[in-house]
Amino acid sequence: MTPTKKIIATAIGISLVSMSTFAQAVSTTSNENKNKDTDVKIGLGLGGVKSDSTLNTASVMGIGVSAYAKYFLTPELHTRLSAGMNFETGSSSSARDNNIYTPSNGNYLKEALVSYSPLELIELEGGVINQSFLDAPMVVDKKGFIAAKEKFQYKVLDTLFSVVATQAIPNNRNLSQRIDVTEEGDPRFYAESLVIDQQLYIGDIKFSLTHFAYDNISNSVAYESILLGNSGTPINKGNGVLANTYSGWNIDLKYAFDISNNYKLELNGNTLKNTAASENNSAYRAGAKLTYASEGNRYSLKIENFSIDADASVAYYNSSRYGMANKEGNRIRFEYKNMPKQINLGAELISNKVINQNVYQSDETVILFSLRKTYDLF
Repeated sequence: MTPTKKIIATAIGISLVSMSTFAQAVSTTSNENKNKDTDVKIGLGLGGVKSDSTLNTASVMGIGVSAYAKYFLTPELHTRLSAGMNFETGSSSSARDNNIYTPSNGNYLKEALVSYSPLELIELEGGVINQSFLDAPMVVDKKGFIAAKEKFQYKVLDTLFSVVATQAIPNNRNLSQRIDVTEEGDPRFYAESLVIDQQLYIGDIKFSLTHFAYDNISNSVAYESILLGNSGTPINKGNGVLANTYSGWNIDLKYAFDISNNYKLELNGNTLKNTAASENNSAYRAGAKLTYASEGNRYSLKIENFSIDADASVAYYNSSRYGMANKEGNRIRFEYKNMPKQINLGAELISNKVINQNVYQSDETVILFSLRKTYDLF
């Protein structure tokens, strides 16, 4: 193990021990302080997916229960926890053993961390950190990794500059939405981002530049990734060798402005390149979102076009919404939110096609829907 990796592993270990100590402190705090310093929510959800392709089909329905808690031990120090359970039923078939939409039941942990801000400019986190803060779904999905995260931000007039770095150990078990992999590897994920938020005379713009790198990807994750579109050799079940390594750059640009008091338009563009691969190494997504809000109700419609080459990113770790690897297509998502009642309804249609034909993939149509109700406990 290199000195850098030893330092990272030590930092993560210290963070986890600290988190356990802080959790004990929370459990012994009085109810009065909890009501003052704690935010606790419970969510109930119903969802389903219908997937259809030449090789894979699935019809799945399920319910879920989730919990979120945030507790301030001091103004500078707080803990966050987000976890839940899913119960699903339905049917699925797969010609290549790579159907990610098969029914499953189980627990999940999105987040369990300690956050410390010794200064207003600095934030340090350790524990299980959800990677959604990167806002780079074609690089890594919204999953909880054991990680350390460092953030520095500084505002100049109407411009906010942020520098964020994370050092993580990706999950290898039940990470893809449905595929179950038990594996012996010791993978690493690193990302460093520069984010600029600028308030304009009309609207707001956000620019993100992220360098990412995966290291020590195991043979079992490589095998699953090859079935999902990456280039490589699947030696046998659970044992594969990827043709490339994965490190590169992700650039994201967003612009949002109010059309009127009720209507808002958001535009987004994202490009990705795996500089460690010589070909089939790029991806992009571009879209627009129109939102209408009135009297506590919010309706939104988002349309996106995307393309992700076979070796742009690790298929096992990125988002299924964009085909994982070697796919191009379109997404349409409708969402309704009732803010006072905390009800969220979503429906999504994804249509993707294989870029380079192979025996593991086929064109696919996916329909998803979800209904969620959140309750504030205190």
